[in-house]
This record gives sequence, C-alpha cells and structure tokens, in this order.
Amino acid sequence: MRARGQGLLTLAVIGAVALGAVSFDRLGERTANAPAPGTAASMSWLCPHGGGKGYEGTVFLANPAGVDVTARVTEVSAQGQPDVSEVQVSGGSQVAVDVDASARSSSTFVETFGGWLAAGWLIRGAEGEPGVGAEPCAPGAGRTWVSAAPTTGQGNDSYLIVMNPFAADAVFDVALFTAERAPVRDSELTDVTLRPRRSTAIRLNTYAQGEEGLGVTVDVSSGRVAASTLVASDALGIGSVLASGEPSGRQLVLTTTGTGRSVLSVAVPTPTAAGGSGPTPAGGLGTTFAATLRSGDPPQPAGGLAERSQEPESAAAYPITTTGPSGIDVVVLEGAPIVAALRTPGVGRDGGATAGSFAPAASWVVTPGVAGTPARPGGLVLNPGGSSATVEVSTIPGSDGTAEATTVTVPPGAVVALPREFLDEVGAASLLVTATGSPVVALGASTSLGNEGLSLFGLVAGVPIPEPATP
Repeated sequence: MRARGQGLLTLAVIGAVALGAVSFDRLGERTANAPAPGTAASMSWLCPHGGGKGYEGTVFLANPAGVDVTARVTEVSAQGQPDVSEVQVSGGSQVAVDVDASARSSSTFVETFGGWLAAGWLIRGAEGEPGVGAEPCAPGAGRTWVSAAPTTGQGNDSYLIVMNPFAADAVFDVALFTAERAPVRDSELTDVTLRPRRSTAIRLNTYAQGEEGLGVTVDVSSGRVAASTLVASDALGIGSVLASGEPSGRQLVLTTTGTGRSVLSVAVPTPTAAGGSGPTPAGGLGTTFAATLRSGDPPQPAGGLAERSQEPESAAAYPITTTGPSGIDVVVLEGAPIVAALRTPGVGRDGGATAGSFAPAASWVVTPGVAGTPARPGGLVLNPGGSSATVEVSTIPGSDGTAEATTVTVPPGAVVALPREFLDEVGAASLLVTATGSPVVALGASTSLGNEGLSLFGLVAGVPIPEPATP
C-alpha cells in the first residue's frame, strides 16, 4: 500500500469539531459561518467499500483546513490480519491511499489525529465486472444501519458489507424487506457474530432473489459496526452505497446522465405494531411520501410520486425519468421515516448509485469519482431552499495538481452543474463547496477511461463539514 500525492491549497478554509458535532436536522435556510480552525483531536472513518477478484481500491483523504493531520489507515478483511500504515495530510491537500479491494468483504478503517479530514472510497472493478463504486466513508460506527440500494433483479448480484474494526465481537441481525413478501429474517442472518478487526460480505440474492427493490437493515445487539451494499450488475456495472445510520423524514439524491431512466428505491423499515393488521400512516407505522424532481426547470413530481403510500417493513422501486443535472427531493408527508437510494444509467457500460444526503449544509467536501485518464470530473449543487445560494467551489489537490476555484449561483429549488471550464482542470482532486445565502447539497458525477471503451461512471455524495459547536 502506498500513499500518493500531497499538494497545498493556498486558501485556509473551514475547520471542524469533534465527530459528535455533526448535525443533519436543520433543513431551513441559514448563512454560512466564518471559517474556523480545526479543533478535532481525533476521529475515525469507516469505509466498508467491498470489492472483488481483481478490483482496485483507493481511499481519498481530503484536508480542507490549514492544519496538518496524521491518518492511520487500517485494511480490514475477513481473515482478521489488518495491514496498517500512516500518512500525513498537509493542510489544504489530498492524499490518495491505495487499499486492498480484492474480496467482497474488503474494508478500510481510518483514524485521524490533529484535525478533521473528509474520507471517501473508490473501487474499480475488473474484467467481467467493470465499473466504479464511490462513496463517502461513515464518520463513525453504529448499532443500526439501513439501505435501500441493493437489487437482486435479473443480472444483479448484491452483497451486504459489514465491518468491525474494533477489539470486541459484534453481534447483529439482518432483515430484508421487499414490495410484496413478508420480511425475510433467516436463521443464518440472526445473531451473526463478527469477530474483532474483521469484515464480512453477505450475498443477498441467497435470501431474496428477483427483487428490483430490496431494503436491508442491520440491528446490532453487541458492539458497533458500519455497513454498505455492493451491487455488481450486468447492465449498470458496480454500485457501492454506504448504508444510513437511521431512517429520515427527508432524503436528497442527485444525478446527471443526459436523458435517462433512473430507479428510486424507498425502504420503510419501521415494523407493524405487535398484533397489528396492517399499516396506519397516521400511527407512524407505514408512510406517505412525495418525491419532487428538481432541475433547471420548475419543480414537478418525480415519476408521478406526488403522494405515495408504502407499507411498513417494505421496499419498492419506482422508475424516474431525468434530463441532465437533476435532484430528487424525497419528503415524508405522514408516518414513518424512510431510507432512499437512486440507481441511474451512465454514459457507457457503467451506471451510478447513491443514497444522497439527508439535509442541506453550508459546506461540503466531495471526494473524487474518477478511476483513471482520460477523466471527465463532474459536480452538481442542489439548492432546496427558498432563496438563492452563492456557492464557492475550490479544489483540494494532490501534489501533482494546483488549486482552482469558481463561483456559481444556484437559484432556489434548482440544480446547477459546475462549469466545464473549471471541471476540466480538476482531475482527481477533491472539491471544497461553500455556500452563502442558503444551504445546499453537493455531489460528484464523473466519467473516466473513455478511450478504453469503458466510460466508467461514478456518483459520489458529498461529506458535510461539521459546524463549530455552540458554546
């Protein structure tokens, strides 16, 4: 394993606070705070990226602040023999760390010391499973994880990746939800024990084959873990999506692939009441939600989902047609919270998948989604608020890059693509996105390796930068 490139960004930017200060519950408008120095003494990122035979993996560490940070990178596998290295990430720079992705269960644990970093993964498939899977890492372990991203429909092979980088056993149950059948709680998925400093991959097709929309929950009774899903698809390449720590009343997902048909999957993990006979949204069991398509045009219902009811303990897939840079704003109108994910076609043999974000924020870091040259980085900014947002975007480059910057205005309720003349200079750099006037959501949507006939496509949700704690 080797670390690549560190470069200095000339502008000192927003720092961070301890991990527990991250907040996603403010959906209204607000003005960005002034930059603050990094104060987090240490934190951790869990990256259950998965992989496969011949896959290549990279974890990007992006430092948007002006202080140098040390990162300890531990590769976690099913065998429990961690490979550990240490890297320095200078202020305003990015380091790309090559990590093992040769098995479905491959995972990486990152500990940082001296300041805040953003961490994201990228895996590149091998012959027979081409594609790119890219996501932000989880900013901490948890005892509940939910995903709506997997699909076991024809031509799709889906896996649940669970990692336990800690010194104690983790014990968890897995449940699967579909549109029609009863929840799947197999004995093999009950009281699963994951030994210390290990990861595991569970093939979901074994338990729920032929499901276009599949929800999965991980409930931990002992210890803490992080989880994601990995889909190897004949039609859409690789989809790698971090699971959500808990359901939410809102989810915001973005994509850009010209005109295409995407699939929005929604999971309602809330169980029915004991002895109940069915869902009652007003009682908080089932849910009623709306999905709004946001773009450069006036908002409209996405896929006709102006008001859709869904059973408790269920997952369903809804076709959505998008044109160019688009966002889908999914909001619970009544009842239980949800988890959503978007699967979207790409421009070649590879599609993209993302769970997006739960709320807008003032500042983001977007890690790279390109897997080689030629690279065509992309970036989107959604403003779901009621007033205009002025968004400054700058690169966090490695040692072989220089800092670039641009400013865009995002009207209320709209999605804007970053200017091509700026993106052509980005390469494999991370992006620092800072908004004033209204909080936004940021996402990378990039293609690469076009001259090899692959045209790999990756969606990368942004990492919100924690705001300073209130005294």
